[in-house]
Amino acid sequence: MASYAAIHTTPSEHDSRPASQASSSRRSRPKQIGVAGNASWASSVINLVNTIVGAGVLAMPHALSNMGVILGVVVILWAGLTAGFGLYLQTRCARYLDRGAASFFALSQITYPNAAVVFDAAIAIKCFGVGVSYLIIIGDLMPGVVRGFTKDVGSAVYLLDRHFWVTAFM
Repeated sequence: MASYAAIHTTPSEHDSRPASQASSSRRSRPKQIGVAGNASWASSVINLVNTIVGAGVLAMPHALSNMGVILGVVVILWAGLTAGFGLYLQTRCARYLDRGAASFFALSQITYPNAAVVFDAAIAIKCFGVGVSYLIIIGDLMPGVVRGFTKDVGSAVYLLDRHFWVTAFM
């Protein structure tokens, strides 16, 4: 097992090496448990946009059809403001952690050490709910997609069953 100093180094310790030596040692070194990943700014933005577009494109038309244009826009703006404020608070809290080591679990260990597992459980339940909602959407939409491609399904009538699609994507 690697020592604490080998896993938790500060950026200033890496800056003392020449740039070519630092980059080659990062590539050749095997990934250790506890070492943060190296996501780029662009990949982080793409991941966030994918998350927003995936849920937003499906949810916004339904919200507007149920609430009307004025109330729907107000609710969407309110949700955007609260989400943005939450991200702002996360970045403020992440400043108290080592660079690259920020996570909800690490933040909860600083604020409420005894409740860190409860926070992790809440995030796991939320992620499970998101997964179930995607399965519901798939089950509702895929039979219509199959009907759109062909009028005669013949012996593949199971493709029109939502239970098949939910099971297949699970």
